Amino acid sequence: MGILISLWSCTVKEKPDLGIEHVVVIGVDGMSPDGIQKAHTPMLDTMVKYGAATMNARAVLPSSSSPNWASMIMGADTEQHGITSNAWEKFDHQLSPVVATERGTFPSIFTLFKDQQPEAHIGAIYDWDGFGRLFEKRDVDFDIDGDHEDGTTKDAVAYIKENTPKFTFVHLDHVDHAGHGMGHGSKEYYRSVQKADSLIAEIVDAAKQAGMFEKTMFLIASDHGGLGYGHGGESPAEMTIPFILYGKGIKEGYTIEETVYQYDNAATVAFAMELKTPQAWIGRPITGAFLGYEKPKVYYTRKEQVMAPKILPDAGYFEPAGGFFKADSVAVVMQNPNREGSVRYTLGSEMPTLENSTVYQDTFYLKKTTLIKAAIFQDGQLKSTVADANFRIVPPNNPNAVKYLAYQGEKMEKLPDFTVSKPVKEGYVGEFSHKTLIGDATKEDQIALVLESHLQIEEAGKYSFFTTSDDGSKLFVNGELVVDNDGNHGVRERGGSKVLEKGIHLLRVEYYNGGGGYHLDVKYKGPQTPKQIIPADKLTLKN
Repeated sequence: MGILISLWSCTVKEKPDLGIEHVVVIGVDGMSPDGIQKAHTPMLDTMVKYGAATMNARAVLPSSSSPNWASMIMGADTEQHGITSNAWEKFDHQLSPVVATERGTFPSIFTLFKDQQPEAHIGAIYDWDGFGRLFEKRDVDFDIDGDHEDGTTKDAVAYIKENTPKFTFVHLDHVDHAGHGMGHGSKEYYRSVQKADSLIAEIVDAAKQAGMFEKTMFLIASDHGGLGYGHGGESPAEMTIPFILYGKGIKEGYTIEETVYQYDNAATVAFAMELKTPQAWIGRPITGAFLGYEKPKVYYTRKEQVMAPKILPDAGYFEPAGGFFKADSVAVVMQNPNREGSVRYTLGSEMPTLENSTVYQDTFYLKKTTLIKAAIFQDGQLKSTVADANFRIVPPNNPNAVKYLAYQGEKMEKLPDFTVSKPVKEGYVGEFSHKTLIGDATKEDQIALVLESHLQIEEAGKYSFFTTSDDGSKLFVNGELVVDNDGNHGVRERGGSKVLEKGIHLLRVEYYNGGGGYHLDVKYKGPQTPKQIIPADKLTLKN
């Protein structure tokens, strides 16, 4: 028996002593990998060079702030913790958490520290006051809603120097403001990322001055990226986020090849600080980044794709190329952004294949409403994602068939009661869209629209309708609510269905923008109608 015990003891590997005594998480709202790669970021570059990083981590859906900050600190996705939009409040929400503490909320990383290491000093310093509602105040020793990015950093620096805390969470918000105000990818956006880098450097320096740097692990994260002036959708630009580990216990120059999700942040902190995670958490620690732990075997790797073709004219962010045109014909141009491969396309809703597609060679013209799908093919194989275009074409003398009423409000967080409001402007436009209205005929913020027209249905059957909006919207068919997409949120699509007879049906769309980015488009699909923006040639003012 003694021999057996000896043999067993020889096969047991001792858990490496990481020596991590402090963790500082710095989350930068709206900071994309593109921002880090294109801005001047010496501090972040140092962290990547001497730490572990990936620029391919993924946010959760929707790519809005509240769901993602919650997932970051709760080790779970929206369907577990129930924070599915920015409209969530602790006592005002639809989806309850799958488990809850005695205070009624899903357990966060702060909760784990409070319950398992009650002697630890824990602090949360945040620039966006909305972050403060996502965790229980009793779970932290220091809780402060900072004064913009400079004041937030100043508070974080002072807190670290005074308390040498076990766990510090810092939230910076100014990069998201730059994305909403000036556009993701703008010079101002990159300057905001550069400033975030300098503020991160101040926090790291505070750890050095507090004498805790040599035993501190830093984690740099973001809630989402962005596209144009907003976020909330499913595009890679919105969903791809950075994940950087640096400092004590972390390998130097380690490229994280395994998948990293938003909810892995809290699990990684818990692993570093030897906290037991709840069964309800789905996050997993990125153990391969830690000293003494093997790099995991990745059996399925990311599919490297070439860039999708670009179809012109570009309709802008959040909707397919093409657009609404009053013209006899519209030119279509396609570009291959890659050095290799060719563009192949289909006219209609079919996905392009070698058998059903045409090789794009030169500009061609459309004379009627048309859908286009295009992709890059190389060596007989599809190599890119599929680019979509939606051209809605009517004759030059075609009357605008959508009547609109514009309303001005204050501090709107949902659609107003239009029966007690007086419009500030009214008129006619070609389709259900914010274009030519918001930012042109009206103000951009605190604005609401009502748009009405009649839709010609050629074939009876079940029809689905969709609004994609930032902020809220509703769609009514013959006076019946079919789509409810109300509330403050980023660009988000919601849908609903209704059986319709052949003939004319009244459509009414209500929309508002409370502030920041804005967008509205309306789509439908039917028995023989592929999903598309409702074409202007199917709309009429006459019943």
